Amino acid sequence: MSVISDVNRYELWLRKHCDVVERGLKKKHKRMADDPLMFFRSTCFRFARKINEFVAPENAGPKTLSVGDAHFENWGTWRDAEGRLVWGVNDFDEAAELPYTFDLVRMATSLSLAKDLPNQLPNQLGALLKGYTAGLQKPTARLINDEVPWMEPLLKRPISQKNAFEQSLLELLDKHEATPPPQALAGLIAEMPVGTSNLRFASRQRGGGSLGRPRFVAFGRWQGGLIVRECKAIVPSAWAWASDQGDHARLFITLARGTYRAPDPFLKSHDGYLIRRIASDSNKIDLASLNARAFNLGLLKAMGADLASIHAATSGASSEIEADLTSKKPEWLLEACTLADKAVRQDYDKWKAHYRLHKDG
Repeated sequence: MSVISDVNRYELWLRKHCDVVERGLKKKHKRMADDPLMFFRSTCFRFARKINEFVAPENAGPKTLSVGDAHFENWGTWRDAEGRLVWGVNDFDEAAELPYTFDLVRMATSLSLAKDLPNQLPNQLGALLKGYTAGLQKPTARLINDEVPWMEPLLKRPISQKNAFEQSLLELLDKHEATPPPQALAGLIAEMPVGTSNLRFASRQRGGGSLGRPRFVAFGRWQGGLIVRECKAIVPSAWAWASDQGDHARLFITLARGTYRAPDPFLKSHDGYLIRRIASDSNKIDLASLNARAFNLGLLKAMGADLASIHAATSGASSEIEADLTSKKPEWLLEACTLADKAVRQDYDKWKAHYRLHKDG
């Protein structure tokens, strides 16, 4: 089936599960035509439907609770219940029970599609797998402390960036102030501290694959400062659509609070919406930044270890995965992501031509 048909079918399915935001969907379609990586990030559903072309079912390996949409831009920071700064995967929108290889292949494909990242792809994949193997053997949360001093400078924001962060949120109010639907409104208000004043709300569209899904932001003043909460509609994983087997269980919270995680205490679900705290210390590492370039392989090892810690939370998974990895030939991941890279670029070219022809229609 063509990529155009899959996009149409997926969006028709999505409309059955949430009130699609048309301006977000329009923005998504444009981004999908920008470059292959953004197309890839926006079309997890297409990757899910074609995965058996990249990884033969007999070679897929043991199943585990998986991220579903692993890519190198899907890591961020938060504060755990003890106030510690934690770094890890922070988006489980497409979480599903899958063969462990699927997360690794999707992650590897994102690296293959990226422009201007340092180091050759084989070295990047070697670091990813080295970290993954270490993470299986010793799964743990990633705390930003003296044990990983090289990561801390990458996460620090100068005060100018902190101010810009708050200013960008306030500008959202000017452009897209809106009243959330009752369920979202109730959830946002419930997660604000008692005594919060000057509550205002806005609709928001951001990300790649999540564009078009309802998302709202609540702003308030508490104890002299700005506080922000965000909610977005919970919809089934793209893997549920691809499998044609009905809805998968909504696993976002399950994975976010996994055995080897130091979870964000502000991350909660409420009547069909996911609610989280938004703050300047909730940040992502930009692998294209000058600072991150110096630590590219170290970051990829850490990402591999974090993926493994997520997979290891499934009972018995670590030993089964280790045995399966040992049985694979060394170049298996490079071969799989090379196939995926080619397929994504072909789909991207077709989508770009389609978009240019129909964007004004």
